[in-house]
Amino acid sequence: WSVVGAFAAVVGIYLLNPVLYDAGVLHSWRPGDDTIVTSFRNTIDFYFSFNIGLALAIALIGLLSIYQSVRRARHKAKAAADPNHDTSDSEADRAARIARGHIPDWAILAVYLFSCCVYIGVSGYLIDWHRGVMTVLLVYAFVYTPLVSYVTARLEGLCGQALSIPLAREAGMILSGYQGLKIWFLPIPIGNFGEDTVFYRQAELTGTRFGSIWKADLVLVPFILVCSILFANFIWSMGPVPSQAYPYAEKIWELQAMNQSLVYSSTTGDREFSQFYRAISPGYIASGAAVGLCGYAALAVTGGPVLLLYGFAKGVGQTLPHSLILTFVGACLGRFYFRPRFGQRWLQVIPVVTAGFSCGMGLISMFCIGIQFLCSAVTVTTY
Repeated sequence: WSVVGAFAAVVGIYLLNPVLYDAGVLHSWRPGDDTIVTSFRNTIDFYFSFNIGLALAIALIGLLSIYQSVRRARHKAKAAADPNHDTSDSEADRAARIARGHIPDWAILAVYLFSCCVYIGVSGYLIDWHRGVMTVLLVYAFVYTPLVSYVTARLEGLCGQALSIPLAREAGMILSGYQGLKIWFLPIPIGNFGEDTVFYRQAELTGTRFGSIWKADLVLVPFILVCSILFANFIWSMGPVPSQAYPYAEKIWELQAMNQSLVYSSTTGDREFSQFYRAISPGYIASGAAVGLCGYAALAVTGGPVLLLYGFAKGVGQTLPHSLILTFVGACLGRFYFRPRFGQRWLQVIPVVTAGFSCGMGLISMFCIGIQFLCSAVTVTTY
């Protein structure tokens, strides 16, 4: 249903854009604009604000569903609780934590405090100790990140959901009052580490020691950094980026640069010529929130799948929706052909097929990239 919602959003945009253009909403579009220019201009005129409102509605709906899931989980836990069960920390529990490689709590707090202080110190030095930015960094490091990480970790364990607050980073940068572009390139101590609880739970279930994971990271990270620098230098020496040598970058980099400049322009200090403030419209934000909330209410009343709304939000926010059409075709094949043919076994086959396909694509891609590198490294002469 998520894929159906995304495809419905693509069809809806295709039908809605001419209406919005005739109504004067999409006033920046000109006949002859290609996909990249059309997408960016429509984003500024309408979809940037509409997507913000829709994201806020989805966040509110997510908080509501999380609250309901937590209540149900607590009721089930109370009903299944054994009053004679000893919940104290036993010797077996401590031995299991030691076997898994748990780090003491004081060491975790010390490492987090040290890393946050380094982030804040480096950012403060680069930003000339701007008071507003320093306040935002302190809030991110010691209020927002711990709170969101803890809540997400609890939610992952109780109901398998993560807490996501849209535009949290961008809002802090804008509210800091800083004028300039340097703020967008600072090492900011913001994150949601609660999602890592799923990974460590998987490691616990598979019997993997946490120390083994960290040792692998100590080996892989330096190796990846060195290889990334070497290959990046080699790729740049093959030809200008973007250029015809890199057709994907030649098309997509322009769109990505324009979308980034849209947000970066919010701190330039010139609201009259800022694309960000041109794109922000309280009315369009309210319309996006209304569509999201009304859609959820309609699905809740009729008993429809809520995933339809989440897919719709993804489809509206998809800058270039071409891939969603093929995704919809694949979903229809799986639902109406493979699942009736293989039954419930098809749901078990999907992860295996996906893993094998991804590994094969990765190997073939690396093989083709290696051949391209070899061909580019050979100097062709006229003799």
